[in-house]
Amino acid sequence: MRTGKHSVKKIRGFCFLLLILGILGIAVFRFTAETASAGGNRPEPRYKYYTSIQIAYGDSLWSIAEEYRTAEYADIYSYIEEVMEINHLSSDRLQAGDKLCIPYYSSEFKE
Repeated sequence: MRTGKHSVKKIRGFCFLLLILGILGIAVFRFTAETASAGGNRPEPRYKYYTSIQIAYGDSLWSIAEEYRTAEYADIYSYIEEVMEINHLSSDRLQAGDKLCIPYYSSEFKE
């Protein structure tokens, strides 16, 4: 009879060990899956560039901002403010034929 009880204890111990290993396996799998998916959600890097445009008749800082402003700017006013600053403009009046330096962002890295 002693052998039977000993065998049952061994089987229970083995089952308990399998249960613990299963729980650990699931925990490791979940942790690595979450880590892998978190790494996949990284936003694509954005790079700031400047380009020169020629002002056409009827252009305004507002229309230029509507065309070139990207999501990195909180609003259209902050974009216009930066354009005025980098071009040393004290007024929003633009002259057709003049050139403006304007900022923009791109995910493409340019050297």
